[in-house]
Amino acid sequence: MKKYLIGVLTVCTVSFGQTLTFEEGLNNFINKNYDILIQKNEVEKAKADIITAKLRPNPTFTSNFTYYNIQNLLNRSNTQNSFRVDQEIETANKRGLRIKLAEKMLEYTQLNFKSSLKDYLNTYLSSYTQLLSDKLQLENSKSNLQDYQKIIEIAKIQYEKGFLSQLDYEKLKLSLIDYQKDYYSNLENYQKDKEFLKFLIQTDFDDVALIDIKDIYLDNLDNLIKTALEKRYDIKSSKANVEASEIQVNLNKALAVPNITVGFELEGYGEKYKFIGVGFSVPIPIFDRNQGEILKSKINLIQAKLQYKKSVNHVKTEITQLYYSLKSKESVLKEYQARYEELKKLKENTEKAFSLRGINVLTLLDTYKLYREFQKNYTQAKIDYYTTLYQLKLAIGDY
Repeated sequence: MKKYLIGVLTVCTVSFGQTLTFEEGLNNFINKNYDILIQKNEVEKAKADIITAKLRPNPTFTSNFTYYNIQNLLNRSNTQNSFRVDQEIETANKRGLRIKLAEKMLEYTQLNFKSSLKDYLNTYLSSYTQLLSDKLQLENSKSNLQDYQKIIEIAKIQYEKGFLSQLDYEKLKLSLIDYQKDYYSNLENYQKDKEFLKFLIQTDFDDVALIDIKDIYLDNLDNLIKTALEKRYDIKSSKANVEASEIQVNLNKALAVPNITVGFELEGYGEKYKFIGVGFSVPIPIFDRNQGEILKSKINLIQAKLQYKKSVNHVKTEITQLYYSLKSKESVLKEYQARYEELKKLKENTEKAFSLRGINVLTLLDTYKLYREFQKNYTQAKIDYYTTLYQLKLAIGDY
């Protein structure tokens, strides 16, 4: 079993103001994001369907008044009146199946909502890590700009004393624009991406903290897939959909059985005769036996089973891809980590050598360019690794 203990990403300066941690932003995102709140109401709607499923048919009240002699309305000897109440009685356990289906659809909706959170969390993860990348790149560009400005000061002294040609001095000053441009470009990206993250989580903040993912155990691939199949909500929701489809087939078969309508009637004729009647009616299912809906629900059941198999295979593929992607990004990151101190030492030695007039301007510029590109790629390698690691964490259902 391999255990990944993730440290933090180091930057050069200390941030002031309200700092947002990854976990705080995640909680705000789940509780305040508009898309999640909209989706969450689908669960409440499914609860309302259970209330509807439990309702019984309403009775029907009928009243008739008949006057045979409309020329003398006060004469009640020739009138006829009736009061009737009819109640439909559901047969074949239709109400029970309807309730069972509504409860299963509530379970499906709840699981489907939790499954959709994975996609939303990936959106949040992408936004947060992008902002974190902007922050690290901004800090790097700021540090590089400050270091290069010190080089310019040294070059100015050498130029004034005649140790540096005007051409080399102008080359160094013109290259300063690249470092300034890099800094302001990173600052722009940081500010724009920060506003987007604020919109996602509906929370104001000044800075983001570094990601610290601890105690993630990545076993072999087979065990990761097994864990995902046990924990993933999309698998559970697909299974619940199959069960709901089976109930729907049974309900449609029950709907082919006609309901019975029972009636109770009070009838009067004139002032002397009063009658009480009881009756019932049953539709004769000769033509319509709900054949179309039964067939449709059987096809839906086949589709639901296929969807379940598709979900299982999709999870296996996703875990496998992320697993090998993480291995690749881990290898790349280790390569950068192994070379970082070497490149850092090279930059420091180059700066010292230039200050002692031991190297020319071209060597200095090439070293700074090499270090700056290495720094950018190293930072991106860290972000890629952390992003893939957390994506795999989500993919195995750990959220």
